[in-house]
Amino acid sequence: MINKLRFHFSDYWQHLRLFSANARLFLLGSLFLGLGFSVYQLLLNLYFKEMGFSESLIGQVLSVMSLGIMLASIPAAVAIQKLDIRKVLVGSTLLISLCCLLQAIIIEKRFLLLASFAVGATASFSRVAAAPFFMRNSTSRERTHLFSINFGIGVLAGTIGSLIGGYLPVLCSKLAGTSIVGLRYSLFVGALLGVLAIIPFSFIKETGRDINRQPKEQIWKMKTLKQRKGIFLKLLLPFFILGLGAGLIIPFLNLYFRDRFHLSAVTIGIYFSILQAFMLAGILLGPILSRKIGMIRTIVYTQLSSIPFMVVLAFTFNNGLAVLSFLLRGCLMNMSQPISTNFAMEKVKQEEQPLTNSLLMLAWNSSWVISAALGGTLISRYGFTPPLLGTAVLYVISSLLYYRLFSNYEDIKFGKITTVYRQA
Repeated sequence: MINKLRFHFSDYWQHLRLFSANARLFLLGSLFLGLGFSVYQLLLNLYFKEMGFSESLIGQVLSVMSLGIMLASIPAAVAIQKLDIRKVLVGSTLLISLCCLLQAIIIEKRFLLLASFAVGATASFSRVAAAPFFMRNSTSRERTHLFSINFGIGVLAGTIGSLIGGYLPVLCSKLAGTSIVGLRYSLFVGALLGVLAIIPFSFIKETGRDINRQPKEQIWKMKTLKQRKGIFLKLLLPFFILGLGAGLIIPFLNLYFRDRFHLSAVTIGIYFSILQAFMLAGILLGPILSRKIGMIRTIVYTQLSSIPFMVVLAFTFNNGLAVLSFLLRGCLMNMSQPISTNFAMEKVKQEEQPLTNSLLMLAWNSSWVISAALGGTLISRYGFTPPLLGTAVLYVISSLLYYRLFSNYEDIKFGKITTVYRQA
């Protein structure tokens, strides 16, 4: 057992050493960005509830943020293709922080929704950039580990950020005098922490711009979508359904613990921090598992194994059981996320990768536009059980679709994965 662990650690270390300087700088910037916005995201719903907003209105805010990401994803992909990636990352980071500050200040509904839309639109640039950036700045040898480490960096940032976010309102409330102002100041701190990402982003050197110098019959013409619609639809449909499920409940899990178990922001922050640690462990195991049984089987098996814990969350009123289910569900469900992104990138041509990543974001966020607003309404009227069960059903459908559409894209030979590329 010890020898196996030593082997896997050595294997990870060897792959980490292969990461390019650009990839490492991007990962460091992602760490700072994730740290700031894990604080912000943990506290935003709690701040809105403290302000007296209903779950329905909170759902609308989250829905509009997803709408901003959705509408900006394709323009963001075009900008990343045409502009210096360093300038795009630095500029979008500054704009995200500014828009978050506005979102935390504004109270009037119309302007709050407008600020929320701006947060989503500016956030889309760094999200769209990641996958094609990694494909250009890595080789097939370390790529799966790079995607997983990137996701793991986000989880690590979430672990630290959730702890900071749990205790910040206590400190800021003492300084400000009221819990509402304390939460608002805590959101300010979270938004400003994200600005630190511009330091490593500023040192990134542009590579892979040869795509931009190709003729006009490039990927942005509609004929590319028409010619390759088969593979695009296959990749997008399970992802869209998965997003529908996630949007119903995931953004409301902090309110789940607040309202069902009457917990404080400190306790919720600790729970979310432990969740991030569980997710990190799962994400680090993901590439090892995918090499043994294949990317698609890893995606399907881990997602399906998380479903019973989602059902437990729907019905239990025991805090200990809810926390255990919360942690195991998050670990299993998120183990496959970087693998599914890597799989999608491998299934398309290099020049199609920015478009594919944008379409995946479009599918995910368009589903959240629908389900986040619906989830808030369901919680407001019927409690947390219906959206949790709805999420479980949609996760099962998505997992079965992944298996149905892609199970024959992988062959398992001698314990190693051979990816079979097919024209769709």
